[in-house]
Amino acid sequence: MRKSITLTLGAAALASAALAAGGDTDPFFGDGGVSDFYRWDGKLNQPGQILRREPLGEGFYADHASSAERILYSSTDGRFGRGVVEASGMLYLPKGKAPKGGWPLVVWGHGTMGIADVCAPSWKKPTPRDGTYVDAWLQAGFAVVAPDYQGLGTRGVHTYVQRKGEGYSVLDAARAALKAAPGMIANRVILTGQSQGSGAVLNATYLQPAYAPDVKLLGTVATALVWRAENRADTASDVTGADPARYYIMRMYGGGLFPGSPAPDTLLTEKGKLLREAARKGCSRDIVPVARDNGVTGENAFTRPPQDMARFMDITAVPAKPMHVPLLIATGLADATIPTPTQYAAVQAMCSKGNPVIWRKYNGVTHSGTSNYALRDAIPFARDLLAGKHPASNCGSITPPGPIQPSDESIPFQDK
Repeated sequence: MRKSITLTLGAAALASAALAAGGDTDPFFGDGGVSDFYRWDGKLNQPGQILRREPLGEGFYADHASSAERILYSSTDGRFGRGVVEASGMLYLPKGKAPKGGWPLVVWGHGTMGIADVCAPSWKKPTPRDGTYVDAWLQAGFAVVAPDYQGLGTRGVHTYVQRKGEGYSVLDAARAALKAAPGMIANRVILTGQSQGSGAVLNATYLQPAYAPDVKLLGTVATALVWRAENRADTASDVTGADPARYYIMRMYGGGLFPGSPAPDTLLTEKGKLLREAARKGCSRDIVPVARDNGVTGENAFTRPPQDMARFMDITAVPAKPMHVPLLIATGLADATIPTPTQYAAVQAMCSKGNPVIWRKYNGVTHSGTSNYALRDAIPFARDLLAGKHPASNCGSITPPGPIQPSDESIPFQDK
């Protein structure tokens, strides 16, 4: 059933908030195509509350789950000033008897899926790569909650790579999970995310002390790092080593333009509008063939040069300030999507602020392959934190990664 949108007074307020936020963002861009489960018309008073839940169907890759649910919960609008909003996600509990105090909790931040509602992992289903990743944590004895992020699945635009929009969604998913299974899940939380999700969980780590001090965060794992510090010159390569057109489209229509920026539609050429329509109705991988078949690139999709487009979207930058928990950062040295020098620069920025960073680099591992490959370090890292051990930072010994390596095709889930 398609989600119907009626321009009520509440929707009008949403539109006003989106316009005030800059760039004349369409407040309903990408909405629709999902069930009524994702629509909440009741009162929302407080973030982090469970609103609704239902069992997940077939194909959600949870061999080691005793239960797997789609959840709707409340969160804080991190971009458009709408107060408390609904957000969606998935909640898994491991098989077996819960330990005393409950299972420790992993909050899993997914990578780029798209900005249309139909791309929400809780609706579309996680990819085999992501399902394998989640299942590994279940097998290791962790409950897992996987937020879709603000506006992905639920009404309103998806705040793609937006610091507060994603960070609040992650922290409120942890709160909701703790309330959904009292006594079964312990308030001992590890954040972990891949690509877009790496930025989401690092943003949540930065926001947690002020926004969610009730969430007992132990540490954070970020793989295939997407993170750019404030006050650093932005270029197309800060977003992706691939052509930036589709990523810029998703950022523009995900509320990623500075207040006072031109309206997104005015920044598009006719070729760019082809990608806009693909992003409105489809997911990230659906945009790729549209760009390929129509010869759309960052050079011809926009009415401004790519460097100008990057400056309009600097709002997605993150303050380079100290975080208070250990950070495990994992980089595949064959990552051509977020080039290894870009990830190195981000790690340097974190280290320069005294953050307790452990940086792991993997030979021959691509962007897509990094999350599962890094489990060999991520699960022991989490177990050390649960045991009260704080792994030593290696900030003092990090070195530039050198040229991007060729992909090792024997590694699972590599880029294709």
